[in-house]
Amino acid sequence: MTDSREHPLCILHLTAGSDAGGLSRYIFDLSKAMHTAGHQVAVAGERGAWHWLFEKAPFPWIDAPLKGGPLALRRATRTLNDYLAQHPVDVLHVHYRRSALVARRLQRSHPNLPILYTLHLSHIPLGWLRRRFTDFGDHVHVASTEARNWLIESAGVSGDRITTIPHGIDPARFPPATEVTKAAARRELGLQPTDLVAAYVGRFDTPKNEDWMLDLAAASREQLPDLKVLLVGEGPHEAMLRQRIEQDRLQDRVILLGRRDPLPIYHAADALLLASEREGFSLVCAEAMAAGLPVLRTRTAGTAELIVENTTGRSVPIDRDAFISTAIEFMSDRANLRRMGGMAAAHIAQHFTFDRQMRETIALYRSLVAPRGI
Repeated sequence: MTDSREHPLCILHLTAGSDAGGLSRYIFDLSKAMHTAGHQVAVAGERGAWHWLFEKAPFPWIDAPLKGGPLALRRATRTLNDYLAQHPVDVLHVHYRRSALVARRLQRSHPNLPILYTLHLSHIPLGWLRRRFTDFGDHVHVASTEARNWLIESAGVSGDRITTIPHGIDPARFPPATEVTKAAARRELGLQPTDLVAAYVGRFDTPKNEDWMLDLAAASREQLPDLKVLLVGEGPHEAMLRQRIEQDRLQDRVILLGRRDPLPIYHAADALLLASEREGFSLVCAEAMAAGLPVLRTRTAGTAELIVENTTGRSVPIDRDAFISTAIEFMSDRANLRRMGGMAAAHIAQHFTFDRQMRETIALYRSLVAPRGI
């Protein structure tokens, strides 16, 4: 994809760090695609658990202490001011509150530099102190209507300062499983053709409620005797999950797989389950749906866009008992899971492609640049 109608854009992302999770994936995928399309991109932040993702990137990484306190943020401001003196930028695209505070300081020396804030997690606490130190930039990008509504109703951001661009998936990266790829993925994981497989892919951390998957495995022995639960990811709750699997004797029903390519997991599974307390959109849900999986998820941001009830999946309140009872019902009908999986893949291919996300993001960048005469 090219964008030759106007001059190439220069974008600087400010993030807390290259930490594990969908935020790093969002920044990396967008930056790589922008670079391929002929734009100039750089990313600044601290090195985290997923820095391997950026080590061989075709765009530069700038080490800046954007997770720290006031002194660290002053150092980050100096580092980035030095960078801007040598590398003119059209838009500061920021992620996290501290990054926005640094961006505002940079704007004092570069008053024509617009700040775009991407809200990755809505419905966060906003007490008076947090509100005082929260800066949503000059314009806010959200990925869901629920996040937009929260910004307006709870954070007091004017609607004309918000643009909704849902995340997108490259269907070529997450094709639906065939009988051959499904069988191969199951063999690789030691699963039987008759197993009923529920997958979780994501961080083992607050606010994911990934331990509800263990509760499901324990509660459904009679109703779903062939159930296998795949947990894919990493995070601070991993040791607790391993301990619970052993204590509750769930070794025959729960498989902890660590971080790995999720595509074979999607191909091996019958459905994806997500019990989060909060989400910004859930790239994982979109990926799984593109690969032909129906999704059961709690009603967090992104649900309204991705879940067409009883067509592409199901949604439930953020309640443990409701999640488990619905999950048992959801997983009990294999034919319905296959039907919904086909509809889920079609829904993503029609409405949530990465090409659409790129076009709309570039248009948003240019809309921010134009009023400033750049």
